Amino acid sequence: MSDAVKIYGWEAKPRDPSVILAGKKNIKDPKPETVASIKLPDSTLAASVLKYAATELSTATFNHSMRVFYYGKAIHIQQFPEWQFTEETYLLACLLHDIGTTDKNISATKMSFEYYGGILALDLLSNELHAPIEQAESVAEAVFRHQDIGETGMITTIGQLLQLATIFGARRPTVSETEKLTAMVDNMGGHKDLVHEDTIKD
Repeated sequence: MSDAVKIYGWEAKPRDPSVILAGKKNIKDPKPETVASIKLPDSTLAASVLKYAATELSTATFNHSMRVFYYGKAIHIQQFPEWQFTEETYLLACLLHDIGTTDKNISATKMSFEYYGGILALDLLSNELHAPIEQAESVAEAVFRHQDIGETGMITTIGQLLQLATIFGARRPTVSETEKLTAMVDNMGGHKDLVHEDTIKD
C-alpha cells in the first residue's frame, strides 16, 4: 500500500456498514469520548479551511460539520482504530462535505450539491490552498459520495467514515427545560450504537 493511500484515507472499504460491522450494532460498546480528548489538527491548511467553512457555511451547518468530525473520530478511535488516514484529511472532508448547500452555491448550478461541493472542495484545496493533490482528491471523493449509501461495492476509508458520521443519529440533550425545547435528532438517525451518549452530550 502506498504512503498516499494510507495517509489520505484512500484504502477501499465495503460500502455496506453491516459488512464492516460484521452484522453487529457495533464492534465494541462505545465509551465516553470528550471533545477535549479529540484534538483538532493545528496545521496551516486545517486553520485555513476552518476559517473558510466558518465564513461560508451557516452557523447550523458549520456546527453540524464539526459534530461530524467529533462523531467520526469517536467512531474511528473506538470501533475502527486500524483505519489509516490523517486527522487533517478527515477534518477537511467534514468541513467541506456540505459546502454545496450554501445559498450562493446551491443557486450557482443545477448539479447535485454533493457533486458541486466536491468540485468546489477540489478547487479550494488544490488550486487555492495548494494541498497535495492526493489529499485534495480524497476529500473531493468523500464529498461526492457522502450520501452514496448502499449495500454494494466499495468506498474509501475517509468516505466510509464520513458516511457513518453524517448518517449517525442520536438524541441530543434538551437545551433548556424552561424553554420547553425538545431534544433534537442530529443527522439522519443511523448507527446510534457507535457513539456513547456522554460523547454526544459533551
